[in-house]
Amino acid sequence: MPKIIGGSLEEHRERTREKIFAALAELLETQEFETVTFSKIASAAGVGRTAMYNHFPDRETLLIEYAIHETTDYIDQLRAGVSDSATPRDAVIAYVRTQLDLTVSFHVPQAAGRASLTPEAAARMREHVVLIEEVLSTIVENGIAEGEFSADLDVVATVRIINGLLVGSSAKRYSRAALERFVLQGLGARA
Repeated sequence: MPKIIGGSLEEHRERTREKIFAALAELLETQEFETVTFSKIASAAGVGRTAMYNHFPDRETLLIEYAIHETTDYIDQLRAGVSDSATPRDAVIAYVRTQLDLTVSFHVPQAAGRASLTPEAAARMREHVVLIEEVLSTIVENGIAEGEFSADLDVVATVRIINGLLVGSSAKRYSRAALERFVLQGLGARA
């Protein structure tokens, strides 16, 4: 019988999942998702292959749950970063700054993003992006409602464009002030 880590079965399951996620992240830094097997992950995590199947029925589910797991803390930090903003305009500036700070510490490895997934799995994988988009969507919708931003914005497209600009290494080559000004102008914010 395997040894239970933690004080309870629930804590054991959570610690095992954390070990599996850490092993997956490490493997994805150097390998394509298609080459990462449950055996490799189990070995890197120090768990049995059976444990892998006890937690995840297949590799796609593991990848999706890993992405959502990583996104949860990121979203909490994004929300905290904008929580003290007095106006939607202030919230957008705080959002830009927080995104730039968080992009340094968060990412789902590139190999995970290039994985060949079934259409159903790809749709589920997109869920973690939608969760991030909702933070900015709320700010933009509030700004439109309060008359701070252009009323004829396509909120979905605008949010995706802004996040596309802010997430990743390309945003680092621009100053924060330039990015803030660009985003505010794109939203139709008054000077």
